[in-house]
Amino acid sequence: MFEIKIRIDREEDLYCGFDETGQTLSDDVLSYIIRALEGRSKGERLRLRFISALDLDESRLERAIGQYMEYVTRTVKRQKRSSWLNSLRLLAIGVVFIVLGLAFENRMGAVVAAIVSTIGSFSVWEAANVWIQKFPAIRANERAVSFLKQSELVIEDND
Repeated sequence: MFEIKIRIDREEDLYCGFDETGQTLSDDVLSYIIRALEGRSKGERLRLRFISALDLDESRLERAIGQYMEYVTRTVKRQKRSSWLNSLRLLAIGVVFIVLGLAFENRMGAVVAAIVSTIGSFSVWEAANVWIQKFPAIRANERAVSFLKQSELVIEDND
């Protein structure tokens, strides 16, 4: 089991001060957890251990972590949908330009047809770039979210 220990001296350090409901984890805590996750082995279960001398409200902490998971899940879904739509648009535009360049080569001239076909090829390449670079990153984020959703939360007294 991969364990991330988070020491809390003040409850204000745990939650974002801008949230009036007080149920949003602070950016410092979130960035620490994300950095610590980079050291885990694939498939290892996660335990988040909050160590504090304070009497932390476990249900409030669980709600804050759940709220963060919902936010990341929505963001990943939005990125995935946007990337799919953009890649399909680029692919369609690229195919149209390539076909136009080939079909009208005699009417437009060789140079113009080559430029139109090159624009089409560039558009197809950009669509492939989305598939090669963006989708693996989005899938990694999806795996990280599912990994965090399965994590175990432990609150320990620092006495």
